[in-house]
Amino acid sequence: MSSIVRGAAFRMDPRLLTLFSRLQSSGFAELAGSEARATIRIAAPLLNEAAATFAASAPAVRDVTIRPRAANHIDVQLKLARPAFLPSLNLTLLIERQPQLPANPELALRLSGAGGMMRLAGPAINSFGALPPGVRLDGDHLFVDLRTLLQQHGHGELLDYVEQLQVMSEEGSLVLMVQLRVR
Repeated sequence: MSSIVRGAAFRMDPRLLTLFSRLQSSGFAELAGSEARATIRIAAPLLNEAAATFAASAPAVRDVTIRPRAANHIDVQLKLARPAFLPSLNLTLLIERQPQLPANPELALRLSGAGGMMRLAGPAINSFGALPPGVRLDGDHLFVDLRTLLQQHGHGELLDYVEQLQVMSEEGSLVLMVQLRVR
């Protein structure tokens, strides 16, 4: 596995990958009792790189740009593939409810801006499968089921180690505050 860190390419030692895979398959049993807390700031360029990857695999979306703002507001510019004559939609998402792990891994966001238009379009968007599994539109709310999203990429079990997750935004970054525990 090759990676780039600060402009220099390095190769992950395959023995370390084998060790990690073994630990993961055992549920990290040899790390039982371990805890970690982290604050992870994801800058807008990285968010937009991830969004571009999603847009490339979602036929209904031509382009998406995300701009985190202060006070848990996130501006999103969304260009749908069809109909081509539609202008970009400018939305503001407000983080309204945090996931309550493990019982409810759903993040709730309230739509504003073109949210009224999205309320009308919501049933069509949901029925045409324009949103990925785990993401649904209901009125002026967008719900994101984190477990379902992670399962789509083979990582659903990772939430089993998360005791608390808080998603926030500040100017230019999405902020994840996470508390992990290996039981």
